[in-house]
Amino acid sequence: MTVAILAGVLALVVSLLSQLAIRPILIRRAVLDTPNHRSMHVTPTIRGGGIGVALAVAVGLGTAAVLLHSLPLWIVAAVSVVNAAIGAVEDVRGLPVRVRFGLQVLLGLVATWVLVVSMAASFWWIPLGILALVAYTNIANFMDGVNGISSMHGTVVGGFYAGLGAVAGLPGVTAAGLVVAAAFLGFLPWNLARRRMFLGDVGSYLLGGSLVAVAIYAAFSGISFVALIGPVLVYVADTGTTIIARWRRGEPLHEAHRSHVYQRLAAGGLGHLGSTAVVSVATLATGLLGVVVATGAWPVKVLAVLGILLVLAVYLCLPRLLGRRPRL
Repeated sequence: MTVAILAGVLALVVSLLSQLAIRPILIRRAVLDTPNHRSMHVTPTIRGGGIGVALAVAVGLGTAAVLLHSLPLWIVAAVSVVNAAIGAVEDVRGLPVRVRFGLQVLLGLVATWVLVVSMAASFWWIPLGILALVAYTNIANFMDGVNGISSMHGTVVGGFYAGLGAVAGLPGVTAAGLVVAAAFLGFLPWNLARRRMFLGDVGSYLLGGSLVAVAIYAAFSGISFVALIGPVLVYVADTGTTIIARWRRGEPLHEAHRSHVYQRLAAGGLGHLGSTAVVSVATLATGLLGVVVATGAWPVKVLAVLGILLVLAVYLCLPRLLGRRPRL
């Protein structure tokens, strides 16, 4: 636990302070997020702050890997940083969709294969690892549309995974989750400050890649897969239902939009912080209920599953429910 705390503190400090050097560089290079149909902001804003978060994850995980003599932690760090690098290129120069997809598939293949071999897991995990990395990287990117939401997601889910590792007595998993949580927490003040910064694709790709890598590592270490997917269900449900709804309406799926539940919540009166708070609370709720599903007796499992479905249903319907409130 001492190693995990040390690695987490390092990640927090690096994430918080590295922006002092990164911000002037981004300003000079005019790396800006220009408002479009998907944006919830109205003025061009500096993006690319995820570079500092990626550096923090690398430092924190590298420290934990050295102190714990853990090859899997090096792999988790490599997956996180390489996926972030793909996002950084997208931020600065842009990448064709097929190239991004191909690089993510290759990264998922190599990373899962190395983890399977090094941790003596089943090779059937490889296609699942590829799918998880590609899918959740893009889900995290789609969900990065209001201030604080990605930083809070990394903090909540990373912290949740750290807690699972601590309860299971797995210092490597504890350190991995805590580093991710601390790194994203360190960026939150920069994202919410008056002269704010955005993570950019480098940050959202880092978010998706790091959480998937930690989850796979945790699953191979013996933590229940059901418990691991609990805290990501809100992001999956929001993205999945939005894509289906847009497809049914005949809207181009590749075009920017503001149809996600969290975007509608923000536009409907909750604002950026209110929307972020709702997503974070729902994420924590499905995570805790997922643990109950993984560990409880059968009658309790059923109730927990129903609880997860209820949380997701309320979340998905919340924009309409709030829209029907009587105005005083």
